[in-house]
Amino acid sequence: MAEIIKINPKNPDKKIIEKAAKILRNGGVVVYPTDTLYGLGVNASDSKAVLKVFKIKGRENKPVSIAVANLAEARKYAKFSPLALKIAKKFLPGPLTLILPSRLNLPKELNPNDEKVRIRIPDNKITLELIKKFKFPLTATSANLSGGKNPVIAKEAIKQIGDRVDLVLDAGKCKYNKPSTVVDLSSAKIEVIREGLISKEELVC
Repeated sequence: MAEIIKINPKNPDKKIIEKAAKILRNGGVVVYPTDTLYGLGVNASDSKAVLKVFKIKGRENKPVSIAVANLAEARKYAKFSPLALKIAKKFLPGPLTLILPSRLNLPKELNPNDEKVRIRIPDNKITLELIKKFKFPLTATSANLSGGKNPVIAKEAIKQIGDRVDLVLDAGKCKYNKPSTVVDLSSAKIEVIREGLISKEELVC
């Protein structure tokens, strides 16, 4: 069973953040809070670690999003059109996942079917501090079994995958309690793949 540590969402303990970052550096798996749902985090630049995510969730050949700390980091991994940049500056950090052309410096396992990357900048202090300390992008898929209940509290993640991860950071209920909006901006148009907290109407305004 995973180690479970409670962490203050407004003032996260630096020692806890460092502990989580060390686990990630060693190829481990951390469940962490975001602004939407609890995320299942491994080193997104490590192919072997990414494969652990598929095994834990019980799914194959579906894209896995990554989380980065800021827009400058996002631009290292994805190609932003003027439209994508405009939307990113308006809504990020926040409950939005952007699908963009990949710069191909991430493992193919993250998106086996095409040369795109799904990228997030969550509006969550714990997530952002962890990424900054770790210095690599994290996988940002939800911390549940494929098709399972959305983990808006740590307990829901623990119930589903607690025996398959190394550490759970419990920060209470997530801010929005709903998945992010997923929008494909890899071409010249806005294509909403999943409408979450941000509506299509808001994106096109």
